[in-house]
Amino acid sequence: MPNFKRPRFKNSHKHVTEAVGAKSRAAAAKIVVAVEEGQSLSEAFPIFCADFDSRDTAFIKEIVYGTLRHRRLLMSTLKPMFDFKITERDRIVPALLLTAFYQIVFMRSPAHAVVAATVSACGDVGKKSFTSLVNAILRRFLREGAKLVHTSNNAVEFSFPDWLYNKLEATYGAEQARSIVLNSNEKAPLFLRVENSKISTKDFIDRLQEQDIVAYPLDICPSTVRLENATNVFDIPGFNDGICTVQDVSAQLAAPLLKLDSEAALRVLDCCCAPGGKTAHILDLSPKSQVVALDVDEARLEQTKATLSRLNRMDNVTLMALDAQELDKIEGNFDRILVDAPCSGTGVIRRHPDIKWLRRQKDIAALCQIQANILDAAYNKLNSGGVLLYTTCSILKEENQDQVTAFLERHSEAILEPIELEGHSYETLQRLPGDHLGDGFFYARIIKP
Repeated sequence: MPNFKRPRFKNSHKHVTEAVGAKSRAAAAKIVVAVEEGQSLSEAFPIFCADFDSRDTAFIKEIVYGTLRHRRLLMSTLKPMFDFKITERDRIVPALLLTAFYQIVFMRSPAHAVVAATVSACGDVGKKSFTSLVNAILRRFLREGAKLVHTSNNAVEFSFPDWLYNKLEATYGAEQARSIVLNSNEKAPLFLRVENSKISTKDFIDRLQEQDIVAYPLDICPSTVRLENATNVFDIPGFNDGICTVQDVSAQLAAPLLKLDSEAALRVLDCCCAPGGKTAHILDLSPKSQVVALDVDEARLEQTKATLSRLNRMDNVTLMALDAQELDKIEGNFDRILVDAPCSGTGVIRRHPDIKWLRRQKDIAALCQIQANILDAAYNKLNSGGVLLYTTCSILKEENQDQVTAFLERHSEAILEPIELEGHSYETLQRLPGDHLGDGFFYARIIKP
């Protein structure tokens, strides 16, 4: 089939009734374009889904997340059908087609409904002149079996940028790199952390079962519950009453590594605390402690306040809007410090597939410098005998093992304390996406003599 050029049409579609689902398909394509232009999903969704109810928003989210997970593979399938010699203002058109391919192949949506809604959505995005083009491409796709064009190039096949896939393969080897990207393209399960100072995990699961919500405990972390099916959090018994919160199992492993004491009144610093899950976990494990929680982003600090308020954890917390590189502005030292450092987020791509397309290789060096600055600032605020826990949601060696090695070279007196987990001892612990169904996460525990 020849490449398509932008066609000219008469107003033959002017009075056609809009197909069911056209507006939601249009919104999905707009969000995909927003990510392509550098906007995060957390920024784009409130803008483009403001007029949709929760059901439609969930549908749009499924389309957007899936399209971004498989974007390169979908694009390689579309490319032979479309010349892509298209202006920036018209990039919404291939986005509509990518989202349509995703719905047909992965969501197994009725093909006729997807075609009708996507063609109709051209009008919703102001591209009615592309209606016949979009219709022709979708019908060709269906006529040829609605099959994706697969490749032996793993970066394309698993829809990762070349630089990131190559880095993973160089660090972990071909087999493990393939496992990482496969798991990163899966939907993440919904984990809850039970506030065990308020209710036991067993009793909480019993409450869920009474509401016909199937849930499982995890041996790796006593506070963790995994739901069999995703559920609106506000429908979860006890969520509104502050006895549980949403938190991945890998994130739940962090606070216990601080060696907290339920009876001790420690002074604890939580750097980069938003959205507040680890701050709340610290207080659940050590309710008598005084916690200073800070974040550079004031809007995200409000998220922390909302989380802590819902869990009734505000009494012993001081929230501060502050760059963690500037800890000298805080008075006094601390017994425990959590540095959950800003990072590439490469361990949580399954929850944030936009990371694949927003992160650039050049970003890593700048992030590493910020991490080093925060680590040094935090160590300077740590009391003798205190514990500093360094964590990231990255799976990149330079942000994790290399960062800790460089820190220990700068602070030769610091002690790297082994981490015990499931009967094994680790100098530092790197969890990969899919380990116990959790996110990719890194932990290093440092003691100040």
